[in-house]
Parts: sequence; C-alpha cells; structure tokens
Amino acid sequence: MHGPGELLPPSVATLLVILPSWVGDTCMATASLRHLRAHAPRARIVAFGRPSLAPLIVGLPFVDAFIGGSMRGFAAVDELRRVRRERADAALILPNSFRSALFARAASIPRRAGSARDGRSWLMSVAVDDPRRLRTAADSYARLVGAWTGTPVDNVRPELCVTEAERAGAAVILGESATPTRRWLLLNPGANRDDKRWSAARFAAAARAIAQAAPATLARDRIAVTGSPGEAALCREIAQLSGAIDLCAKGIALGTLKGVLERTALLLTNDTGPSHMAAALATPTITLFGPTDQRWTPGDAPLERRLIAEPFLTDDALADEFPKACAIDRIAVSDVVHAARALLARSTEVTRA
Repeated sequence: MHGPGELLPPSVATLLVILPSWVGDTCMATASLRHLRAHAPRARIVAFGRPSLAPLIVGLPFVDAFIGGSMRGFAAVDELRRVRRERADAALILPNSFRSALFARAASIPRRAGSARDGRSWLMSVAVDDPRRLRTAADSYARLVGAWTGTPVDNVRPELCVTEAERAGAAVILGESATPTRRWLLLNPGANRDDKRWSAARFAAAARAIAQAAPATLARDRIAVTGSPGEAALCREIAQLSGAIDLCAKGIALGTLKGVLERTALLLTNDTGPSHMAAALATPTITLFGPTDQRWTPGDAPLERRLIAEPFLTDDALADEFPKACAIDRIAVSDVVHAARALLARSTEVTRA
C-alpha cells in the first residue's frame, strides 16, 4: 500500500464510491459497498456511476443515494458540481482509470483510495497494489476496501434488491400475476464481443430441448429471451427459432430484468452482466465461457453451472490467450441440455429443503 496509508475512520460522515462502468463489475462491487456500511454504519454512502447502472443500486440497504453522470468531457464539469455538493469526506475509486482518480481529486475530497495503477498513485491518499495476474473484480475490490478499512472483506457474494415497482414491471412484461414464481427459462444470448456469444441456432436448439424435458418447476411454454437494444436482431432470431417471448422487443429495462430473474427457473447465458445479476439473486444459471477465462468471475454462486469451451488448459494458461482453442461454439448443445436438467433437479431439491 502506497501513500500515507491512513485507515478510513468509522466516523466518516459522507463517503463517495465511484462505481465501475460495467454491469457485472458493479454487481461484484456490491460486496465491498456492504462492507463499507458495516465499517461506517452512520456514514452517508453515495454511489456515483453511469446513469444506466442506477437499477443495480436502487433498493440496496447499504447505499443512501446514487448520482448518475459521466466523468468524460464537458459533462464532467457539471458532475463535479453535483459531487462537491455532497461534501464527501472520503472517496473509494473502484475503476482503475486515471480519469476516475483525477475526478475524485478535482472534487476536493480529502481522503481517496484506489488501486495503484496507470501512474495515478500521487492522486490518492491510499493506493493499493494488486499484483496478482488473475483476480476477479470482486476480489480486487475487496482487497482495496479491506486495506482501507483495516478489516478483511469476508463475504464477496454480490447483492441486489428487487423493488416492488421492478417486480410489477416483470409481471407486466411476462404477462403474469404479481406473485413471482420461478417458472421461466430465460435466454441471454448477447455479450460485449461477438466471440463470447454462443450461436443463435444453439441457443434455440438448447431451449427447445430443455423445455421438452423440463421438470414441473419449469413451464414448457415459459421461454423468454432478453438482451440490450443493440442485440435486438439476435433476440428476434432466437425468439423465432425457439418460440420464446422476445423481451428485448418489449423494451425490457435493467430494473425489470431483476424482476424477471426473480421469476426465472433457469438462466442460460454467455459470460456477461446478467450472469452476475443472477448470482446476486440466487437464480439457477448455466454460464457459457469461450475465450474469456472463467477464473475472472467469482465461482461461489451455489446454483451456477459453468460450461467451458476448452476445459483442459493448464493452470498457468488463460483462455483469453487461446481464442481458437477456446471458441465458444465448441460447447455442445447436448452438454448444455444435460447440465440444465441436472441443475433444474438440484435447484428443485434446494427449494424443497
């Protein structure tokens, strides 16, 4: 740890947390936010991040307010004014960018903690090294927060809260009653890179096969596909091939997706943000990993099954470095269907217990 190394006092009055940019990383950051609340129970904790991330923070009992804004360009000037009005005593900077550290410094926040990367240590009062080559974002955030508070983060499980409005929105978009029951097979075929996407034909084939042999917990006519607006064509194709309800075409929002995941008996997804949301909501999930190493993602979700394109890489090899060997379409439809049946049976046993 570089800098003066002062610990965050539990008596801190207002604490600003600059969130990461991605949905999955923000989900993983919730464990550290929870730890901060336990360390400073009387503090006002304010999260700052992209406006689209607000649904991930809304309702969490350990965050008092969310400021949606940008740290880029001229917009950052207005955001600095808003942040300064909070009169924060300390800032936790979760992104690794130079820009985020400079933003906290420009906001005149006296205590600033973040990772010692991108030559930004001089902008911090506490800068923490993160030397491991392979570490999940959740572990990196926990290491940073633990160093700052002086107490380890012993639980990195993500946490989300579904509000009543989001629950009602899910009922409307699915055409169901207000009482949530886990009966849906949800497909999430998108990702931020094409090479992380299992093919549309395989998603549809797996969905049909899973639904045909589904246990009573999964209604055969309850298949839905979700995605971002930029994935509309992909979702439409899978809906046509599988007979699924196209939630993307219905304009599903991130908050509503939380409510849908609460009603999902099984999520079939690529390695992307909704898989982290599912982990936070205890949704049974099959996650498909191609040329992104599954060790970047926390593996302690109790109802997750991972299928890996190349499971025989040596421990010192990253899937990211072998895109051909780890092509995601090496994952067979039959393997996904087998894993789905086993996971549905297991989740039924857990529910009954």
